[in-house]
Amino acid sequence: MLTWNEKFATGSALLDTQHRMLFVKVNHLESLLDGPPQPKSAYDELINFLGTYAITHFEFEEECMLQYRCPTHGKNKEAHAAFLAKFGEFRNAYIEQGPEIELLRELQRFISDWITNHILAVDIGLRGCVKARSGLP
Repeated sequence: MLTWNEKFATGSALLDTQHRMLFVKVNHLESLLDGPPQPKSAYDELINFLGTYAITHFEFEEECMLQYRCPTHGKNKEAHAAFLAKFGEFRNAYIEQGPEIELLRELQRFISDWITNHILAVDIGLRGCVKARSGLP
């Protein structure tokens, strides 16, 4: 399970709220996988949400980094494109195979690792930029 704490804070309240929502949804996927079998619609809904939310979130995050002139903007955009490509591969496999538990576990692990590593390696670069532009200590 992913646990939010201040080390993930970017300095943008809205961006941090979006990240928390991703934590909740990835944790929900893990809970589904650890519980009794669920109807396919439960997995469909979650995978569709994650795909759509990732696109919306990435667009907002990239705009935020541009607005605050964050030096990791280019790296961030590249990482987002790579994530979307990999997620697309998972989605295609899901469409072909259905809700196979091992495929869904692989997706959950991939997203959990990616979110944690991406936020800590790239997104927190925004923290200093937000502070500098807002005049906060």
